Order: sequence, then structure tokens, then C-alpha cells
Amino acid sequence: MYNPDHYRRRARDPAQTEGGAAPGQEEDGGASLSLSALSVNPVQPVFERQPSPGPRARSSRLGDLGPRRAAAPHLSLVAPPEPLVPIDRCARQSRLFCVLEDAVIPSLLRYHDSPRKRVDMKPSEAEFEDFFACLLQDDEDGFVRTIDRMRDRGLSLESVFMDVFVPAALRMGERWCDDSSDFVAVTVAVGQLQRLVQRYGAEFCAEGHPSATGHRILLVQPDDETHNFGLSLVAEFFRRDGWDVVIALAGSGLDAVQRVHAEWFDATGISTGSHMLLPGLRDRIGALRHQSLNPGMVVMVGGPLFAVDASLVERVGADLTADARQAPGLVLQWLAQRDVAVSRRA
Repeated sequence: MYNPDHYRRRARDPAQTEGGAAPGQEEDGGASLSLSALSVNPVQPVFERQPSPGPRARSSRLGDLGPRRAAAPHLSLVAPPEPLVPIDRCARQSRLFCVLEDAVIPSLLRYHDSPRKRVDMKPSEAEFEDFFACLLQDDEDGFVRTIDRMRDRGLSLESVFMDVFVPAALRMGERWCDDSSDFVAVTVAVGQLQRLVQRYGAEFCAEGHPSATGHRILLVQPDDETHNFGLSLVAEFFRRDGWDVVIALAGSGLDAVQRVHAEWFDATGISTGSHMLLPGLRDRIGALRHQSLNPGMVVMVGGPLFAVDASLVERVGADLTADARQAPGLVLQWLAQRDVAVSRRA
């Protein structure tokens, strides 16, 4: 309860006041109150930084405290603020971790994956010549070191495959044609290239982040073909794009015609590098189509012969030709076109 006599006694006796009221201050003549006098109120006053309430609101609040308190216009007394809701730090941290996990970290991974895929970089002429010289000398340590230097500089394995291995194989073929290298040297060099493709195959597939597509391809080699470097390279590109790949190499004993008759394959790829094998290639492709469990199976051919003369594709009865880098995408386009054609007929 408000007791005016109590406040008068405290104002007369400075020793009873915490702030020390001036001696001789008259009972009714004080223009202000000490803070200690206000502190006896059960509610601690709050001094706001915001503009004080308007005259009407202030007078109504101060009127409850009696006439002597209304004599302190420079003090703004308000009701105690509403209690603050305590911050749930665990919930805030949980939300922060969710944002980091769902948005920030995936964005960083996309930033580091896509711009740094390094597929646009090419080997220098000096790097290629160093690699080819080591390949001619059958210096395995030498060409592996050259590959490592190119990759450290920023080349992707796709660039190493297509811009180093493929030109090296073509040059070895040229050396065979102009008698710069004998059969043994060419065979050893191409065999080394094939082993390099197998050596880096798993890492190459990891660069592409493959996911299973459900598609299958059978890669076939004519019985009289001696080199399978090209077929091995094509197989890695299809694997990188998530294809299930089956290879029927020359001398493996796998009958491609029986295989496509017993199992479903979306496509078949045949690689050859000799003109002498072209006459029997058309009959082989016809047998594959006739016996295939999939009547819409796409047939692709590859090799330097078809790269030079694209008209050979139609002459042997195939659908398309492509290099290893383009092959998976082109085969998918053919499959999509055939699906559309079948649905229209239905």
C-alpha cells in the first residue's frame, strides 16, 4: 500500500535515504523524488530508450502513485516488460545443421564438381610427344609419370583417353602403314594402351558419377581382329554412363549371336580396323538382328575405317558410328527415336 507518511519521514531524514536527500528539503516543496524513494515500489521502474508515452498515458500511470510522484515529469515509468521467451539453442543449432546439410554443403560440392571437371583442358604437344616416346620405348614408368604430370596440371581422364591414348594408337597405325614400326612394336604399344585404359577405368567411371540406367550393350569383335584397344575404350565410356557392358572379344569363345538370342540387349557395338573384314561384317550384323531377343536393338560400328568413310555404316547394315566419347549419347538418341516410332504404330 502507498503510505505518504513513510515517504515524508524518509525525505526529512537523509540517513534513512539511500540516495541522501538534501537536508532541509521541505515536505511539500520538492520538485523531484530520489531514486531510492521510487525503489520501494514492488515493481522496479524501467527506464526506456524509446520515446516516453504520451501525456495522457503518462498521467494515468503516475496518478496511481499519488500526487508527489506526478511531480517528476522527467522520469518515464512503465509497466514491466513481458518475460522473454527463452531461446532454444538446441533447436537453433538443429535448424542450422539442416541448412548446412541440405543447402550449403550440396552447393559447395556442385561448385567443386562442375567447374573443376577439367574436361576442356588439352594436353600440350610436348606432353603428347613425351608420352609417345615412352610408349615407343615400352617405358612404362616413363609414360605413367607423363600421365601423372598431365593430370596434376588439370587434365581429366576423359581428355587423357581421347586426346592422348587415341592419337597415340592412330599414330602407331600410321607407323605400321609406312613401315616405321614393325608388327611386334605396334602390338606391344597398343597392348600398353589397352592396359592403361583398364588401369584407370575405375577412376574414370568415378569422374562421371555414374548411375544405373538399366541399359545393356554387347560389344563385339570380329574373330580375325587382333587389337581390342578401341573396344576397351568404348566399354569404359558406356560404363561411366551407367550401362551394363558385355564384351565378346576375338578368341574368347563367346558367340555373340547366341548371346543376343538368349539375353536382352539394347544395343550392340562392333569394332573393326581392317578392310578385309568388311565383307563378312554385313552378314554378321544381319544375323545379330535376326536372332536378337530385342527386335529394336541398335547396331553401332566403330573403328578408323568408319571415321574416314561414313558411307560404310549403311553398306554393312549398321545404324550409326561414333567415337567412344559420343557413342553412349548417340545410342540413347536412337533408342528414344525407336520408342517414339513404336508408340506411334501402337
